[in-house]
Amino acid sequence: MTRSGYQARKEKLAEIAARVFCEKGFKEASLQDIALKEGSSKAGIYHYFKTKEDILSYILLNNTDKFMSALESCRMKSRGNGRDPELSLREMIHTYARFLIKARVNSQLVLRERHQLTGENKKKLLEKERELFRLVKQEVSKIPNVNKKFDLSVISFLIISMCHWMGYWLKQTGKLKQEEAVNQSIEIIFGGMLKYGGLRNREAEENEDKDIERSQKNVESNF
Repeated sequence: MTRSGYQARKEKLAEIAARVFCEKGFKEASLQDIALKEGSSKAGIYHYFKTKEDILSYILLNNTDKFMSALESCRMKSRGNGRDPELSLREMIHTYARFLIKARVNSQLVLRERHQLTGENKKKLLEKERELFRLVKQEVSKIPNVNKKFDLSVISFLIISMCHWMGYWLKQTGKLKQEEAVNQSIEIIFGGMLKYGGLRNREAEENEDKDIERSQKNVESNF
């Protein structure tokens, strides 16, 4: 078998295994389940993966590499076009969310089964995730008008969490369409969900209105 053929078979096995893990759960699923789904033998899987955990590790690392590549490509394109930092981050979030929604099975495995990794497999995934976090945080830090009272790490984790969970809960056949859901999420991140900018701002506006009203009454009493 050629190298390209070997890699293609490995990818196919990982794709099938991802569906099996998603359907049965990592602990309940077996190599025999994967072999039956693929139409091969359990022994044949050992040519590509030593253990069930190695398969899960390959799926999660490969998935992370792919969307990291997509985000880097998006960032380089924005930089080449001289795009405004806010527009650049918005486009990056779009790219991130779209990727995870499309790779729905892998998105679910990241949330459900990443804790199953141990030793070197766990260490490798954590390194990839930290790399992703640094990339997102770097783009957030470039926006000049970010509210200084908000921690950049909190904002970055919020973006990452939003994108991953969207790939989990958003139904493809639901009332809310994909692009609309992504756009609304981005607007909430950048503008907040409250029409008046929050309770404190609303109280400040109400107090300001009262001050204006009192001032007007004082002026009127002088006539």
